[in-house]
Amino acid sequence: MNVLGSRLRQRRRQLGLRQKDVAGEESASFLSKVECGAAHPSLSNLRQWSSVLGTTASDLLGEHLVLEAAKHSILLTDQCLGYLDLLPSSELTDFLRGLTRSAASLSTPVPSPPPDPSLEYLTALVHLHRGRPDSAEEIILGTLSRARSTPWRIFHLSLLCLIYEGLSEPGKKQKAQEDLRSSLAELDHDQLLRSLSEPHLLSPVELDLIKLGAFLKHSHLFLD
Repeated sequence: MNVLGSRLRQRRRQLGLRQKDVAGEESASFLSKVECGAAHPSLSNLRQWSSVLGTTASDLLGEHLVLEAAKHSILLTDQCLGYLDLLPSSELTDFLRGLTRSAASLSTPVPSPPPDPSLEYLTALVHLHRGRPDSAEEIILGTLSRARSTPWRIFHLSLLCLIYEGLSEPGKKQKAQEDLRSSLAELDHDQLLRSLSEPHLLSPVELDLIKLGAFLKHSHLFLD
């Protein structure tokens, strides 16, 4: 069963609907094949079914969610591979597959990441997990030297603090913490909302930053 089939079946069962309730008598068998991963629906089918199921076609496809889950579980190899098995093969999924395997086995080389802040972050995380904070530091410093995006500066600086903890470098750790506090202080939740990307360009990192900005905006209510 693929991602789409699994999500279709789950949503339909959540609502207590039969396949013919969603697709009609004539197309119920086709929906059954789609749910089992034996057939692929048209966009028209998806729109019709999503309307009945009270959701959207993009939510039913859900591949972006599975990819994010794979990234977040990179240190949990079996779980990560389970997510990746549901996705079409690509350079990205192949890289993540190799990276998560290297997290589980010291005899498996850690692949070199492409120049992508998210993949560099994950690679540094794996190096740190394998007890190589020096290799993790090299990657993070390389990313920070060119990455100007506030979300990624925050994420990479937070990891850098952990790296310097592992390297027993209190001076460097303090500097990284100061840079992290400075980046966090620059967050303006309302400005972040006003500067959101176009719908087709929205990224999970951008939305995570919105949540972080909202937390910082209201944190004084329970932290003061």
